[in-house]
Amino acid sequence: MGEQHSAIAGGPPATSAGEVDRPAATGLRPPPRRWAASGAARLALRRQLPADVAFLAADGFPRTWLDEAADVALAKGQAASEVLIHRGRISRDEYERRLAHHVGAAWQPDGPVPSGLDPIALDDTNALRVPGAIEHGAAGPRLFVSPEASGYERVATMARRSPGMFARAVFTGRQALRGSLFERAARGLVVRAVGRLAEEMPAFSALRRLTAAQAVVLTGVGAVLLVGLWIEPRAVGAALAVALGLFYLAIVLLRGMLMLRLDDVVRRPSDRYRPRPAAPEDFPVYSIVVALYREAGQVPDLVRALDRLDWPATRREVLLVCEADDPDTIGAIVRTGLPQGFELVLCPPALPRTKPKALQFALPLCSGAFTVIYDAEDRPDPLQLREAWDRMRAEGPAMACLQAPLLIHNGRQTWLTRLFAIEYLTQFCGVLPALESHGAALPLGGTSNHFRTDMLRAAGGWDPHNVTEDADLGIRLARLGFRCGTIGRPTWEEAPPILSVWLKQRTRWLKGWLQTVLVHSRRPLVTARKLGPRSALFFHLMTTSIIVSMLIHPFFLVHVGWELTMVAAGHGIANPLLFGLSLFNLVGGYTTYAFMAYGVIRLAGSAVSPLWLVTLPAYWLLISLAGWRALAQFATDPFRWEKTPHGLAKPRETANI
Repeated sequence: MGEQHSAIAGGPPATSAGEVDRPAATGLRPPPRRWAASGAARLALRRQLPADVAFLAADGFPRTWLDEAADVALAKGQAASEVLIHRGRISRDEYERRLAHHVGAAWQPDGPVPSGLDPIALDDTNALRVPGAIEHGAAGPRLFVSPEASGYERVATMARRSPGMFARAVFTGRQALRGSLFERAARGLVVRAVGRLAEEMPAFSALRRLTAAQAVVLTGVGAVLLVGLWIEPRAVGAALAVALGLFYLAIVLLRGMLMLRLDDVVRRPSDRYRPRPAAPEDFPVYSIVVALYREAGQVPDLVRALDRLDWPATRREVLLVCEADDPDTIGAIVRTGLPQGFELVLCPPALPRTKPKALQFALPLCSGAFTVIYDAEDRPDPLQLREAWDRMRAEGPAMACLQAPLLIHNGRQTWLTRLFAIEYLTQFCGVLPALESHGAALPLGGTSNHFRTDMLRAAGGWDPHNVTEDADLGIRLARLGFRCGTIGRPTWEEAPPILSVWLKQRTRWLKGWLQTVLVHSRRPLVTARKLGPRSALFFHLMTTSIIVSMLIHPFFLVHVGWELTMVAAGHGIANPLLFGLSLFNLVGGYTTYAFMAYGVIRLAGSAVSPLWLVTLPAYWLLISLAGWRALAQFATDPFRWEKTPHGLAKPRETANI
């Protein structure tokens, strides 16, 4: 990972003193000429500048810019040098190069050689944020210092008081120093990423499929059913059908309850978020993490989409996390030429080969106050980070995560993508906001989750062994007392247009939901107490009942079809009670979902056609097929991650297959 880290793009090219200028993209204008017009302004120009920018005046840097930075820094409690950088007056690399020259230090943007560094403590995330490290090389030890991590004003003040104290130091970028330290510890960190949750919070880890108590209960129930079906098959079969039908009925009632909230929670086009003005230095650092595996064809569009996010380049860190044995994706990233703030992170090969393992591995690198997760095929709305930040500030520290809606951009490509588009729109623009309005725990989507980074760490991060880590993390955050909410600016995704691809993806999702149900049902009374009775009920309605109803859906269809066939042949209905329950559940299931989906489509002003809802029975049969496949896979290969190829919506990107 060393050569890749050293190849990180770090902003605009360095400029000489006479060429320093502000990028046009910042939208800032030079200070008004009236600065020099009044006596107060002339007095300000003669005052002593902060040490971290005073030396720039001797380099021919415009004094009006320096005074402006000093005034803003004094008002906001920041370093004047940071104001200059955030406002685009000078790039961070160029500033650090000039600072190094001023204090007599060497400047090396690539950072130390990782193999020459001492091992770091793997149990301390702050070990990656140290201001300096010693590289042990053939020519002797060298002290590498990150002036950004040390504090520019502190470094400049120390050099002013003790000239020559940095004469033997090598200044380097914070990102470069952190990358070298991270690479030095990478193999240990990936082991820790795999085992951390299971070691520190074993009750939340899916590494253990079933607890002893769960195994005893499931075995006992299975044995009783088998004996009962052998002794009295008709009575036990009828009782079982009624019991299972209640799960289906619960989903019908849940959808009916959620539909009552649609008018209040679905965001209309007129409700679109508009950002409030903010100065560049007021933005917090935002960590943007993307786990990529065999996604070479998605890299150029992904980088462009992330670079379009409305967030200052100096206040973002974009971590592109790749498996170290994926040369095609790594090569595509290197060839793309990463913009300022982007970083390539290489994860050593380790089992399980899952997305949450890669995210957990990269979590120690996230230094932002907020962290958002995207997928390789994602194209987020440019204002999404701004909306999440404003909502977090408005809600206060209790809000741990915000889910942006996921929408489908190739919804008209095939029948599968049309139903997929309706499903996503209903889930993310209707169901999740309605659940939020009830104060329920949210089963998060796998991307566009905006976290408070400290709360994400407090919750243990992602479970590397849960293949639907997003839904699991949403429930875990709620159990730990944190809240999750929703925002309106969407992320556009690609739906699988091919059945074989769709089936593997849906199998993985449903297997992960099954893992999530089992993890959070190990101690049901504890879960109910932590979530609260209301939220615990919603959890089981949204997960347990959906999984059960999905598995038994084909049997309801067969039962109703068989009874109707018998009636058509002149025979009576064998069991009117069971027939009535099955028919009600089928009709109620289809109609409540169709009405809810139609309501969301209408209220959201979506162009998705609701006419395709008439084919819902066929789509649900495919989901049932994926569910039974997920159940079998859970028993035989629970941590298998079936990769979903992307780029199928555009022929030029099909190389990912």
